[in-house]
Amino acid sequence: MKEYTIYGILLLALLLRLYHIDFPVGGWHDWRQADTAAMARNFYENGFNLFYPQIDWGGNSSGLVESEFPIYPFVVSILYQLFGVNDIWGRILSVLFSLTTIYGLYLLTKKYLSKKAALWATFIYAIIPSNIYFGRAFMPESAMLMCSVLGIYWFALWLESSRTRDFILAVAFVSLAALLKIPALYLGLPLLFLARLRFQSNTFKTKTLWLFALLVLVPVVAWYYHAHQLFLQYGLSFGIWGFGTDKWGNFDIILTSQFYNRILFQSIAERHLTYAGFLIFFFGLFLKRKSSEEKLFDYWLLAILIYFLIVAKGNQAHDYYQLPFILPAVAYIGKVFDKYVQTDSIRHLFRTKPLIHALLALCLIVILTLSYLRYDLFMNYYETYDASLFRLASAVQSSTKKNDLVVAVSESNPIVLYRCNRKGWNSSPEELNLTFLNDKKNKGAKFLIGETHFFNRKNRQGILDIIFSNYTLVEKGADYFIIQLH
Repeated sequence: MKEYTIYGILLLALLLRLYHIDFPVGGWHDWRQADTAAMARNFYENGFNLFYPQIDWGGNSSGLVESEFPIYPFVVSILYQLFGVNDIWGRILSVLFSLTTIYGLYLLTKKYLSKKAALWATFIYAIIPSNIYFGRAFMPESAMLMCSVLGIYWFALWLESSRTRDFILAVAFVSLAALLKIPALYLGLPLLFLARLRFQSNTFKTKTLWLFALLVLVPVVAWYYHAHQLFLQYGLSFGIWGFGTDKWGNFDIILTSQFYNRILFQSIAERHLTYAGFLIFFFGLFLKRKSSEEKLFDYWLLAILIYFLIVAKGNQAHDYYQLPFILPAVAYIGKVFDKYVQTDSIRHLFRTKPLIHALLALCLIVILTLSYLRYDLFMNYYETYDASLFRLASAVQSSTKKNDLVVAVSESNPIVLYRCNRKGWNSSPEELNLTFLNDKKNKGAKFLIGETHFFNRKNRQGILDIIFSNYTLVEKGADYFIIQLH
């Protein structure tokens, strides 16, 4: 394969990620995208204070929230200042980060495996469905993955060169990865492996390594301490420290077969690598390591598996939590193609080991097919324009004032508040009763808004009739309603 092949892969990745790039925030994991987009818009509207992120569902409070370091929505807010508020800028930023991840993965894999293995690995990474979808989503995952790859790459360069520039870049990217997503501290294991190769028995005696760890951890500790103070003061959080109650520390989960089925097969095999890619990855795990340095990918993968066990509930609930797994996983896929695809000539290829080459060709076709089908599902089912929500948002913006607080009915999804560009409270239909609404009314809520399809379930029928009879109906469309509480 030619050196410039990587640029063809990057172009292909770009074209795949630009499809419907102008979609408004919505689709698969729209709740996470809506929260991120709301922070970006609030930075833009309220003064660009990086250290005080705000969400829309804080009720009558300031909306200041305990969150990961919000550098991603902050950069988006700067783009808003330059080009105007539009969800497309968050998506474009994610695409740029995704392309940089691909190129960084190519450099890293080429360094420790081979150029051909790196090209195969990045090709697979570029086309699998979850990477395309989340590589254009309004979420910080794309930035975190980029920082993870570049952090390892520049750390490796620093170990070889001892250049201050490489050291600074490694510190910056590893620290940013953990600031964006604190579980990225698992990067310490593959970094320790590389350091051990370089310094041998002197690893823990090397002062610059301790300095590296200190410079990485200080901003991480400082930010998450500050973020927790916001939670203690305002009571709003993304559940970062809910040990045993939210995303992590639920160790009973890892004793169930459902946990491993959910993560390994339903998520990694089906949604991320596709089943064909997962089979090649599994085969690649057992290929002989040609050098000690190649074991970097083993330690990287091991670190992520440990992260799965620690953040068990989060991984079981959210498939995008497994995105870091794909980075080392495609390196094993690249190794398989590197070992068995020894020529660029298709005619000559099937003259030697025809069965293996036929199986690899079949797997590649299946990967492409399943990737297309899964991505088509993401785009045309999960990310269709929600007509009723658009009609509700338009009606809310014309019938209420910008500063009016509202109670938004959904499955406690912030997408309704975000699309309507209003602040207030999220609620589920089961919560709606006169006591609940009067409490919110006393706290300043002026309107109740929502889509009627949330009340189609049998146990929810009749709720709206009670509310309609006790409050003033401002507007009722075929599939939405606006009710005045004050």
